[in-house]
Amino acid sequence: METQEITVTPVDFVTAGKAMRDAGLAAPLACDTPESIAYGGDCFEMVNPDGKTTFVLRRKDDILWIDGAGSVQGEHQVHHGLHLAKEIGQQCGCKEVAFETARRGLVRQAARHGFEVVGFILKAKI
Repeated sequence: METQEITVTPVDFVTAGKAMRDAGLAAPLACDTPESIAYGGDCFEMVNPDGKTTFVLRRKDDILWIDGAGSVQGEHQVHHGLHLAKEIGQQCGCKEVAFETARRGLVRQAARHGFEVVGFILKAKI
């Protein structure tokens, strides 16, 4: 994959919540909405020639959490986003980057970037 120009710009939580909802973000826990996720973290928009991703980051102790992300276009947005999150995590002194997902394909893509599954979310209908 060739190097691409990437710009990262802070955005407000209302813009981030709408962008993630428009991109189809479905939080693993049904109690979260794109808007509530955006309200709880630092929101950014990453743009490159391949597409645009809005994401929410939150630092908890030595872990940089990717609390939410939503992409418009771009087959390589996951690659760029995970790489960027690792860079930001290093710059702010974190030792790990983490996120939750219900998407198996995202788990496979993240594994190529050194991520591993360390837990599960279970639920049962009642």
